[in-house]
Amino acid sequence: MDRKAKKRNVAAEVFDLDGTDPAVLRSGRIPDPQPEHTPLFRWLARVLGVLEEFLRARGGKPLRNAIRVFWGLLAVAGIVLLVGPVINKPMDFDEVLASAKVEDVDWIARDATIDYEVQRRPDGTFATVVNERFMANFVNGPEQRVLRTLVTEVDGKDTDFKLLAATVDGAPAQAAVKRHPTTTDITLRTPAGEAFEGEREITLSYELHHLTRSQPDKATGNTVEAWDWPLFAPSWPQATKGLAVSVTLPEELGEALVRQPHASVGWLLVQGNVWLTPDEATAGRVTYSFDNDDSLPPNSDVWVEFTFADGTFAEPPKTALFWVQTWGPLLPLTVLTVLMLFALAARWVVWADAAGDPWFIARDLPPEGLTPLLAADMLGRPRHAELVSALAAAPERATPDSSERWLRSIARAGRRAGRVGNLPTVLRWRSRWAAAGEAVTAKLRWVPDSYLRDTFLLAPVAVTLVQWGLLRQLSHQTILSVVWWPVAFVLGSTAIAGIALWAVARPRPLTRAGALAKQQLRGIDVFARGTRLLERGPVTDPLLPYAVLFEAPRRAGNVVTEHAARETGDRRVQYGWRGEHFLSVPALLATLLAGVIAAGSIALVSTQPPPYGEVEYLTWPSSDATGSIWSQTEGFDIEAELTRDDQGGARLDVTERLTVGFEPGGASVPQFEREWPRERLGQDLGLSVEEVLVDGASVPFTQTAGSLTSKVTTRLGEVLSGDLPVEVRYSLASPATEVRDGGDAAQQVRWTAMHWFWDDTFYSNQANPYDGSEPVRPIRVQLTVAPDLAGELRSGGWIGHGDAERVPGESGQGFQPWAAERDMYDESGRIQLIVGSERVEADGSLVALLDADAVESRRAPLPGDADEHDIGPHAVNPTLNAALGQHELGLTGDLGAVLNFPAGTFSNVEEGSAQRYGVERGAPLALLVGMLAAVFAAAVGVFVYAMRGGRSIGPSVALVSFVAVTLGGVAQSVVFWWVTGPMPGDSAAPPALVVGSIVMWAAIVAQWVAVARAGSSATE
Repeated sequence: MDRKAKKRNVAAEVFDLDGTDPAVLRSGRIPDPQPEHTPLFRWLARVLGVLEEFLRARGGKPLRNAIRVFWGLLAVAGIVLLVGPVINKPMDFDEVLASAKVEDVDWIARDATIDYEVQRRPDGTFATVVNERFMANFVNGPEQRVLRTLVTEVDGKDTDFKLLAATVDGAPAQAAVKRHPTTTDITLRTPAGEAFEGEREITLSYELHHLTRSQPDKATGNTVEAWDWPLFAPSWPQATKGLAVSVTLPEELGEALVRQPHASVGWLLVQGNVWLTPDEATAGRVTYSFDNDDSLPPNSDVWVEFTFADGTFAEPPKTALFWVQTWGPLLPLTVLTVLMLFALAARWVVWADAAGDPWFIARDLPPEGLTPLLAADMLGRPRHAELVSALAAAPERATPDSSERWLRSIARAGRRAGRVGNLPTVLRWRSRWAAAGEAVTAKLRWVPDSYLRDTFLLAPVAVTLVQWGLLRQLSHQTILSVVWWPVAFVLGSTAIAGIALWAVARPRPLTRAGALAKQQLRGIDVFARGTRLLERGPVTDPLLPYAVLFEAPRRAGNVVTEHAARETGDRRVQYGWRGEHFLSVPALLATLLAGVIAAGSIALVSTQPPPYGEVEYLTWPSSDATGSIWSQTEGFDIEAELTRDDQGGARLDVTERLTVGFEPGGASVPQFEREWPRERLGQDLGLSVEEVLVDGASVPFTQTAGSLTSKVTTRLGEVLSGDLPVEVRYSLASPATEVRDGGDAAQQVRWTAMHWFWDDTFYSNQANPYDGSEPVRPIRVQLTVAPDLAGELRSGGWIGHGDAERVPGESGQGFQPWAAERDMYDESGRIQLIVGSERVEADGSLVALLDADAVESRRAPLPGDADEHDIGPHAVNPTLNAALGQHELGLTGDLGAVLNFPAGTFSNVEEGSAQRYGVERGAPLALLVGMLAAVFAAAVGVFVYAMRGGRSIGPSVALVSFVAVTLGGVAQSVVFWWVTGPMPGDSAAPPALVVGSIVMWAAIVAQWVAVARAGSSATE
């Protein structure tokens, strides 16, 4: 059989292509069809071709430079927006202060009056006529004009501004109206055109529409129609002396108000608030008014807030600007998406590899003029490069020594091929090929160079920079109510721009010669597979360096290593294969593990609260609940009853009766809130708030969960004022928790009626805290223990300070007797107190009572001065009791009770919860210590290895030293601050951990130095 027939048979045996003409296969010709592209990409490619042809026909180097300059200028604009000054930046605190100088203002407004006449138009929309009048005093000299700027774009709705009249000293003024996207300027000049000077009376009358917006009510959460309007916005750079404001509503709109209107006058941090009451109603109209006689600096804020029931006004259509603001971010996103598609079409279609012949044949000869390394470069096989280079370096005149050296070199290269540790070598080959460009020099590949490629390279960068710049600029603007540039759009655009850049960054399509050379290589692959060249060898076969290019590098390397071992007869022919630049698997795994640990530590501290920090309460030191600051507890009477339910579980029912003072002193509706523990020692207490009553009426409330506590906040829609009774009813379905009592398990009920930050005084006048304070009264807490539980009670008392381990969220780890004896001192000497009492009812129930008004006391000599048995009995002293506070009563911690029961008393206690809590509590500290020990041990190990003579320091050791160990140290430091930062100052752990961390970093630095010195010594 001749050679051509053999090739045909091999090809037909190896390739069985569905749909291929068998006659073609039998001929030895293997079809090589070009890839089919989708209709979309074919169309995009045609468009690109037409555009490129058009640009080349009408331009030259100047046009190309102009395209580059255009995108460059756009990128520069984006950089300026990103890092340059903020355009039209709102005034900050210092700028407002600086503008308050009278000598810097154009004029001063005196005796200003602003009247709003609100109505509901026949179409149901909001409308108001505004009449402004003020005396303008031009104290700093003549002015050519008076400028008044109004907001005329609100919540995406056009206010349909219309100027009705403008006068100066009663005569019609020259008025010019200029509309901006969100504001309107009214420029006034005198009737005769002369300059303003002295004092002139100026009046304006204009009409505004659609000023309300539908939004959740801050007080109740219900949907309302809110007219929250700045009278001076967007700017009022004049000082003002004397201001009177009135708002007149039709009677039906007055009835639609859900609460009293609110007004505020302020400047920077100083603000006055007032809840408006209606003036005399006349002719079906109601008027609300307020005035301010104080002098207002420039850029003061004057607001009115009217809250109407939902559906009071009809909503007008949104403006075009609103839709631009809403969907504007999609435009750059769309542009970048189109650019990305065109870039991919250019990469895959326009700059696709050139076509070779319609078919190719099996080939048993090396291609002419194509070395194995050039073939690997052309095919983009950097993972094969080292193996191919070693195979191609076969000695031309082989001697036994040279042959053995070559076989050992290919065995080592084969052992390294395809392994992750060979990554440094792969990267060097890739970099070498990119720098040399031998495939391009040999005209096997070509470099696309076109007008459109410049656009694909520059446009994504420029548009993305502009997007980020706009995002930064708009983050400073507060006048617009529509957030129109979500960060997600910008991040998405950045990702799309990255894909577009990847597509056109470095295309190197095959030329016709390259395509033919690739077909020749594929022919060698067909021949090698058919003849099993890789398996049978020999390694000296000139086709083998080409054949391995079509095999997985690791498989090809293993086969070549086996051939070398067989031909040398030495199974250890690959000894020392890891070489100078190879990264060992342990080093890679250590680095990967260190990276995962570092990333995990960052994620841990970013998502979890510090384990040993102070508990964050929801109501202290301040609350995020709007309006809660305008209420205070002036007295409380709390009663609780501990029982056992039908299933044998503990249950605590609590009723709180409080006297609460409400003060409408701010811009929000006064609200009342309470906070209690929600879980303890890892167990849910089953907190359930059943009802909140204010002045005898049930009111809505919300419940908010914190880390260990829950709070209840009323949702009062009405503005309350004065002292009102409040009643709260709640229960704990699982108040008992497991505790450790001398190593044995026990059950404990710790009821916190009031957290440690409860106040024993309240402001006499909330509107003016400087008027003094009064003691909270009553202070009364009662706990009843059911008869069947009273007999099982081991011990108990009011919460007090003890020696028990500190528990997060609890102040006071011990307890004091139900009737505790205490001493206090005044000017007259020593007073003995009995705080609290206990009694057993006829049914066997235990009743413990703590009442500040029922404290018994008596005068006593100083200790050691006289026989204390001769003093009189204790008695209630109302005068003394009225002045007792937390300190005198010994109630400086949580206010509540502790009850200890034997194990098994209650069925709803989680067994083992105390032990689990202890483990969970200690886990972060154990993690930190473990990380410290592990990193220190690793650093010491690397240091010892580097200091031992006779060992080479390769990239594996350097990787572990400078990357893995360092990442471990960084991870430990991150966790260190998370664990120790919030620890109490009296804790013994932080100093020891600080010393340990310093020693750890000293070991890390020492092993850096040791590895660097050993590496430099090895190089020398």
